[in-house]
Amino acid sequence: MEPTRDRAWETLTRYTKSESLLRHALAVEASTAAYARKFGEDEELWRVAALLHD
Repeated sequence: MEPTRDRAWETLTRYTKSESLLRHALAVEASTAAYARKFGEDEELWRVAALLHD
């Protein structure tokens, strides 16, 4: 099973109930996705990593 952004979000919201931590994860996701695009990296992979980094 390949990791996807949707699966990562599902996992995150299943175990994280704090709104501030969810907002933090979304902010980190947005910034890492932007860097992935800038450097020609796999944006989906970096989105998954960002959502699950904590």
